[in-house]
Amino acid sequence: MRGPRGPGFKKSDETSRPRSALSTEQRRSLLEKLQECDRVAEAAGASQDQKQLLLQLEQGLHLRRRLHPESSDEVSAACRRLCQACNFAATVRLQQADLRGAQELLKRAEQVSDKSDKDRALTWNNMACYYRRTNKLRSAAKFLERALALEEHTGSAADAAQTQLNLCATLSQLKQHGEALRHAQSALISHYELLMPQILNGELSAAGTIPKSATEQFTVLCIAYHNVAVENEYLQNLGAAACAYAEGYRWAVKFLGQSHQLASILRHAAESVKGKLPSGSGCVARVEEIMAGWPQAAAQASLGGCSGLGGTSGFGNLLTPRHDDDQQRSSKAQSRGSPSMISEVKVPNASKSPASEGGDSEDASYNDHFDERSKDSSSFQGQLVVQK
Repeated sequence: MRGPRGPGFKKSDETSRPRSALSTEQRRSLLEKLQECDRVAEAAGASQDQKQLLLQLEQGLHLRRRLHPESSDEVSAACRRLCQACNFAATVRLQQADLRGAQELLKRAEQVSDKSDKDRALTWNNMACYYRRTNKLRSAAKFLERALALEEHTGSAADAAQTQLNLCATLSQLKQHGEALRHAQSALISHYELLMPQILNGELSAAGTIPKSATEQFTVLCIAYHNVAVENEYLQNLGAAACAYAEGYRWAVKFLGQSHQLASILRHAAESVKGKLPSGSGCVARVEEIMAGWPQAAAQASLGGCSGLGGTSGFGNLLTPRHDDDQQRSSKAQSRGSPSMISEVKVPNASKSPASEGGDSEDASYNDHFDERSKDSSSFQGQLVVQK
């Protein structure tokens, strides 16, 4: 029997070879070896022996492919375990600046990721982290775009939002600030929509009383506010930048705590940008109001018995007509023999700054979610997207 395959092994080598029928004795022997392999792998995982764990997972996958068809649940589950272990080990190698080791592990993870879209997206996210560390920003952006397409297809809103923040930071380094802002705003909206139902239901109230999973979501929400602010700064929208920093600070204080590093980063940034705004302006007053925290809930104002959008002081005029509605109006106008009042509007793409040909150098201490703004933000050691 051949030993386990290394990182250079290609899946086609295993699946293309015809598998001869196993005798009862051969099957029994393989099952005993598999049982022992799984036992050692479990012990290695418990002791955080990554080298031994990877070796045993490779061996376990090889044995399962001897015993089961490639399409079986047994082989699929083994591929997933190996893929996730390779991804975790690769992130450790990246943190240790072992770029070659990380690349080999990620190549192996990609080879066994075809059983799960979630595993494939995770691996592509980590490949992007690797390429950012090696200053190959366009390659990083391509892997993130592929991962985002998978996550949006599978409906994984939280994972897609974190990928968008990674993509935002990468595009920002490429000086594509308009596109970077778009992705940061999408991530912000996604996490807001994930958290608000829990807040409205009373499940989440304040820092120290919320579960770890929600704490991570609030952390990503605050990072999204940070990145929205940074990109607005690059685009010289200082009022929007100051308000975004202030909003992020308000959420961080309420749900992460005053002492959380993100709260300090966002407060310092908000004060810095506020100082660049005209003294006494409405925007300065708004930033100060936001940073003061949420006011006590006020009584709901009566709508005066208005029914429907048509009767609420012209609120119906705020609705942008859908494209289908426009076509229906145009058809009705033409059927009456009058010219259509709806003209075609072409929306230009967001303006982009020319991307630097060589790419910007990247500080290894950057959190993958963060856009660069100051030494303050680059020092943040938050949750990495690589372990979703």
